[in-house]
Amino acid sequence: MTHLLFDADGTLYDFKASEDYALRKVFQNHSIPYTAENYGLYQIGNRDCWNKYENGLMEMSDLRSRRFSLFFEALGLDADGKEAGDDYTEYLGETGFLIPGAEEFIRKIYQLDPIYIVTNGIPSTQHRRIENSGMEGFFRKIYISDEIGVAKPDRRFFSHVLSDIGCSEDDAIVIGDSEKSDIQGARNSGIRSIYISFDGHESEMADWSVSSYDELYGLLNDIEKLNLENKQ
Repeated sequence: MTHLLFDADGTLYDFKASEDYALRKVFQNHSIPYTAENYGLYQIGNRDCWNKYENGLMEMSDLRSRRFSLFFEALGLDADGKEAGDDYTEYLGETGFLIPGAEEFIRKIYQLDPIYIVTNGIPSTQHRRIENSGMEGFFRKIYISDEIGVAKPDRRFFSHVLSDIGCSEDDAIVIGDSEKSDIQGARNSGIRSIYISFDGHESEMADWSVSSYDELYGLLNDIEKLNLENKQ
């Protein structure tokens, strides 16, 4: 039996759709046009904050507000970053969008091996989004960085997950769309990994790369068959 550790956003969940929904509402609250230029300006600070968080240089509580404070500063607006961050978190939690094809895939893979969510993010938001999607019951457990105390790709994140599940590195596979957090984190921890990129990009760091759920399902089936043959 292989324990499948799935990243959430970009792997199973459509974070872009959720982000668009939440940001539009925050921008509207502050009479900011939701344009490509303003979205890009927000992302400059957002990416910087996430990089610091994933490298252990920023707490999630600071990230939530700081990215909006940076955005408002860039626009020359006198607005409360914490209030905007709280609003954004609330709006994000109202969503639960899955990537097309994800629900069918989850329902099939659930019958093959135990599946888990391993994600960086805000616990209340991630739990609500997963619950809203109607898929919560398919996952054995949901592991979120801010509840563990360290974020992917830190090996301590995955050490905690494996210890809690009660399995070895050889009995788990990390599946995700981020080379930086998912694949590097798996590599740091001695766990096999599958990189999924719907645009066909391949990862040199991952053990395998796939570009669709059908391809991923086929690969996982092959891995499971190989495991059974090796035990005979």
